[in-house]
Amino acid sequence: MNHREALITLNMLPGIGPGRKQALVAYFGSPEAALAASTDELCRLPGIGIKLAPIVHDWQRYCDPVAEQRMAYQAGVRIITEEDSEYPPLLKEIHDPPICLYLRGSLQSLQQSEISVGVVGSRGATSYGIRMASNLARDASYAGAVVVSGLARGIDSAAHAATLNAGGKTIAVIGSGLYNIYPPENIGLANAIVNASGAVVSEFPMMFRADRHTFPMRNRIISGMTRGVIVVEAGIKSGSLITAAQALEQNRTVFAVPGQADSAFSKGCHALLRDGAVLTESFADVINEFTGLPGMKPPPKERQSTPLAPPTPTGLSDLEQKLWNLIQAGHTDIDEIIDNADEEPTCVSAALLTLELKRLIKQLPGRKLKSLA
Repeated sequence: MNHREALITLNMLPGIGPGRKQALVAYFGSPEAALAASTDELCRLPGIGIKLAPIVHDWQRYCDPVAEQRMAYQAGVRIITEEDSEYPPLLKEIHDPPICLYLRGSLQSLQQSEISVGVVGSRGATSYGIRMASNLARDASYAGAVVVSGLARGIDSAAHAATLNAGGKTIAVIGSGLYNIYPPENIGLANAIVNASGAVVSEFPMMFRADRHTFPMRNRIISGMTRGVIVVEAGIKSGSLITAAQALEQNRTVFAVPGQADSAFSKGCHALLRDGAVLTESFADVINEFTGLPGMKPPPKERQSTPLAPPTPTGLSDLEQKLWNLIQAGHTDIDEIIDNADEEPTCVSAALLTLELKRLIKQLPGRKLKSLA
């Protein structure tokens, strides 16, 4: 058994999650050595004991990693272990990163976590919640952010759909194996996400079925692979509050959308706001906090007067480059830039929002712009 198969095997074994995998590797030195250990050796390891030792020792009775990899390949699914270079770097930072990620869709979308936000909320969302989730996801897409959610009914579905409608990229993290998409009515949405260069992701084996324990596990991935999590609607016992709590543990920023004072769907968000979550009325509130999000590079320092022209930023779209050139040429009035860009005003506004999110420009009072690079 090679190293990769050993990791896939540990991920498939019942009762052996990321925490126990870490303990096994720390004690035995490698996943392969743990699977080759005797029952007596395994019993001596705290957290494994007499109950789990036989499962690890007799792993062949519980899983077939070769058949699992074949099944994934036939379904167009890629299995990424935590030691692969493609593994999301933000997710590696949490204390219990998934042993494996099963991915169907664009690998690039998984790696584009430099600017990513989670959007979560109630399954039984109100029309207000659907509207707010849709607006936030749409504007996040216009700003170039990858929108991550859980493919659940209600807020999650609205966030995914709005991202697709805006031409953005979205990642659905699910609490089941990729052969058992849950809820089943969102199979079409999952396929649309994949077809739009997004991804559907799970840490569970291909045939694994969702249960009440898998959704909190799913939630830690949503928060772990993003810079911050926006809670749109949540009751006081909502699973979205679990996501928010996990985000705080992972040193991520929590955003909360206020709701009606007498609505049960607002109580969870209002509790988050009382506890210090960032009040979020539009995606501009997220942008304002973005430089403070964990892991984000600080904005470029103001340059001193110099005869040299500032270097051109890399990775800009054609429209972003055009707008950047206009700003560097002295066009600082937003309305003037829209007139000179010769593009649809909505496209120009979205591109300016992206430049602001990338900390290349800053909007000043009076609809003026200032270059930060």
